[in-house]
Amino acid sequence: MTMNRSEFVDRQKQQLMNEGAIADALQYVRYKIAILSGKGGVGKTAATVNLAAALQKAGNRVGIFDADLHGPSIPKMLGIKKEQARLNGAFWLDPVVTATGIKALSVALFWPGEMTPVMWRGQTKSRTIRQLLSAAKWGGLDYLLVDLPPGTGDEPIAILKSIPDLDGVIIVTTPQEVSTMVCSKAINASVTLGAKVLGLIENMSHYTCSCGDTVYLFGRDKGKQLARMMEIPFLGSVPIDPQFSEAADTGVPVVDLHPQSLTATSFTRIADTLSSQLPPKAVKEAPPEEHKPCPGASHHHGHGEGSHCSHGHIHARPKEEDGCGCGHGHEHHRH
Repeated sequence: MTMNRSEFVDRQKQQLMNEGAIADALQYVRYKIAILSGKGGVGKTAATVNLAAALQKAGNRVGIFDADLHGPSIPKMLGIKKEQARLNGAFWLDPVVTATGIKALSVALFWPGEMTPVMWRGQTKSRTIRQLLSAAKWGGLDYLLVDLPPGTGDEPIAILKSIPDLDGVIIVTTPQEVSTMVCSKAINASVTLGAKVLGLIENMSHYTCSCGDTVYLFGRDKGKQLARMMEIPFLGSVPIDPQFSEAADTGVPVVDLHPQSLTATSFTRIADTLSSQLPPKAVKEAPPEEHKPCPGASHHHGHGEGSHCSHGHIHARPKEEDGCGCGHGHEHHRH
């Protein structure tokens, strides 16, 4: 029997929902949204962090999954350290909770060092993303934002094909013509993979000086024009603001660090617009969260770097004060 595109997408979603591990991990998450850009340098990660902060300030439970394996910036912008990541039992991972209550998980939290490059081929990257998605113990969330790397390569495809019941994609662009041109490809890629485009955010839209004058450095209303041309919602624009980069370097979202700034106000409006256009959606209530240490955390294994314990973990080199290193934020691989 030949299926049309709509039937194929519905069948694909149904198969993903029935697959098990990832669906189980995300079963208590109400809205699952991927953040994508056609090119790098448009402020996609900063937009993800501040959109999450704005949604959280509105009273929502929010999580961020950092799927940008080659340039993971979420931990830096949220001020979290890799030592804060913990195994919960033998196979679950507890996302790190920030001071404001946002939950976050990133491959950077398990990587040996900040200057160590990720040099993996496509299949390895896709498997890692799916493994982290299935292992994260998110609990109950209203929103899970997935920060994707720029472009339309392995990681975005893995996310868009692996998350069951994905609610849609948000595209981030800047006003330059080269950015809007490439972002149109990201929009088309999302549609091709069956993901609904929830809207477009234009970052670096304009600059307002202290005298009150507004300057459009890269062109005016290019984001609105792209949204109109591609027939997708325009969620809003974000100005150029020195406080934006200051907040990113500090490790606190500008929405929290400078709540009265033009940038914070913009993200608050974008969060309100996004929330208002999403249909009501009910999910199962999450059970009380249980935090269990790795079974090997209570005694010393004496494992060396790269060795296996009876629990099936691969242990990184333990710190002297940590004993076996199991349960203290070192890298483990699920088997």
